[in-house]
Amino acid sequence: MDGGNAFDAAVAAYVAMFVTEPCMASAGAGGLAMCYTPQKGPILLDFFTQTPQVKEKLDTVDFEPIPVDFGNATETFYGGLASVAVPGAIAGICELQKKFGTRPLSVLLQPAMELAKKGVRINDFQAIDINLLKEIIQSDPSLKSQFFRKGEVLKEGDILRLPMMADFLDFLSKEGQDGFYKGEIGAQVARDSIERGGFIRRPDFEKYEIRWKDVISLNRYDHKLLLPNGPSLGGALMALLYRAIDTNSENWVNAIADTRARYELPDAIKNGAISQLPNLGFRFETNHTVTRGTSHFNILDKWGNAIALSTTIGEGSGYTIPNTQMHMNNMMGEPFLLPAGFHSWEENVRLNSMMTPTMAIDNNSNLVFLGGSGGASRIPYMIAQVLDHVFKDGMSLEDSTIAGRLHVHEGVIHVEGNSLRYSQHPEMKIHEWDYQSLFFGGVHSIYRNPRRNSAIEASGDQRRSGVAEVF
Repeated sequence: MDGGNAFDAAVAAYVAMFVTEPCMASAGAGGLAMCYTPQKGPILLDFFTQTPQVKEKLDTVDFEPIPVDFGNATETFYGGLASVAVPGAIAGICELQKKFGTRPLSVLLQPAMELAKKGVRINDFQAIDINLLKEIIQSDPSLKSQFFRKGEVLKEGDILRLPMMADFLDFLSKEGQDGFYKGEIGAQVARDSIERGGFIRRPDFEKYEIRWKDVISLNRYDHKLLLPNGPSLGGALMALLYRAIDTNSENWVNAIADTRARYELPDAIKNGAISQLPNLGFRFETNHTVTRGTSHFNILDKWGNAIALSTTIGEGSGYTIPNTQMHMNNMMGEPFLLPAGFHSWEENVRLNSMMTPTMAIDNNSNLVFLGGSGGASRIPYMIAQVLDHVFKDGMSLEDSTIAGRLHVHEGVIHVEGNSLRYSQHPEMKIHEWDYQSLFFGGVHSIYRNPRRNSAIEASGDQRRSGVAEVF
């Protein structure tokens, strides 16, 4: 790409993920981006998924259970067109380019177009992900043709080519978001939804809007942490976790257990975050929470512009937009969204997420940290542990990322490596992990280290095959 700033690079990188991480990123996805400029400071771009405006009564509902085998457990999710929420990815990239970009969309999409045509080699993490979701992939002939060869799912080292996606990106470079939301693509999804038993209609696409939001600001470590507001629950949870840590005298096991038990469910967040931390400025969206399938990246440029972007399609619905090779989300098929039974979602609201793109500024208002993670409901807890290593323990970013983590899940203390941030709890079992696992997220981050004359450090978490580079 010819020059450009951090936001230009973010648009190019995000669209490239449609090819390189197709099980996590797509035109059918949604996300959140924490954006920062030295002139204007932080702001949150909310391009997350939206429920349809009207919940029609359907004679036929395309909503099928799909088991996903995680190795030590099998979970059932739901796919089909009735699981699809209105995606925000295309509106998000177009808004980033419009507000902050310096290069035309046609230039920014070119690298992804070339990748889609030439193909990308499947790495170990993508091979695991594709195999994990093979039941969903096999449910749709178009998806199966992308990810299967001679009856076998793609494996590490195989080449994935997506020629129709290249054509779609070429169309997008010329038509922009109106071509997606107000043109033939939105109309096609609506027709398929009506025919096959989904809830999305053409006005749902036509009226989708991105939202710019103020961030949550939290004083910690003699810095100011910048956390996402709703529809992210992660920012509020991180603030409540720190409050619990202070209350529990730095006992992270008790703090995590207390936070999860008291605040993690949407109703508890809704009541607890607002009542317990009235100065937080958290704005709740809805009771529905999406937690799966998250990917994250960060970019910092030489002018001090920065972006931390998280995105997800859930597990995917098993429906691809015809002639685009774009897999649509299954945000309305997540078990977490169905506390009152199937299709109990509210009309015309943003779904909530645990995605937590995070930044930190020092007392001189200099941006010193940006990061985020995958890892479902564990996301804010994993980021908080890395921050604690960096700012409290004075560790390098790489050492902070490698360091063992812990989590409390269903009454069990999960401990990775030789994490020292726990003490035995008399009522909990301990499960020790002898390897770094994606169970503990994948915290990718950038840090200006004051102990090294503000040298820039970047770390990609190996738990999720992360990569990082400083130019």
